[in-house]
Amino acid sequence: MAYLAKEERRKAIILATLEVVKEKGFAGITTRAVATQLGAATGILHHHFKSLTDLKCEALRYLSQKNGDSCISIAKDLTPTQALLRLISFNATSEEKAETTIWISAADEATRDPELARVYAEETNKSHQWLCSNLREGVKTGEYTLTLPVELAAWKLMSLAFNLYDVSNLPETELTPDMAVQILKEELESTLGLDSKDLASQLLSSH
Repeated sequence: MAYLAKEERRKAIILATLEVVKEKGFAGITTRAVATQLGAATGILHHHFKSLTDLKCEALRYLSQKNGDSCISIAKDLTPTQALLRLISFNATSEEKAETTIWISAADEATRDPELARVYAEETNKSHQWLCSNLREGVKTGEYTLTLPVELAAWKLMSLAFNLYDVSNLPETELTPDMAVQILKEELESTLGLDSKDLASQLLSSH
């Protein structure tokens, strides 16, 4: 493998780790699997990361930062409602679907790894903070009329949207994307006061 500076090498290892997770899940991360994906010897992982748990945590932090940067970029030129609908759209790109799979795997692995669980909670809290900011801005602009306190509304929407997305993408689920969108549409109308006949189509629209 070509020479890379320390931070570039760490990033390369993290990206290789995320590729392994896409295929095998967090439970499938081994030094050999990551090294093979990276095209390097296993010793390089031990040089840059204290343990596999350390590597898993840093990989999740990296993905969370990437997602957070994406949210900020998306929100910059959109209204709060447009940014929110874009975030929870059910017409995700292949890359976004793969990243959702990584988050699902991280949640599962967190039940067995206390350190990863701590990082998972920290990064989920950051997503909640972004959504709270979106809701406050939407109230300020008059787009939202909340029926719950901001913090509770954000947790409710996060939990519902992400769980609906997860279940509707299971191989043999009876919950179709159209059904999930209808449930989410009704929640957006109820919790945020959004009233748009185009709400469902926006949740299913391409990015």
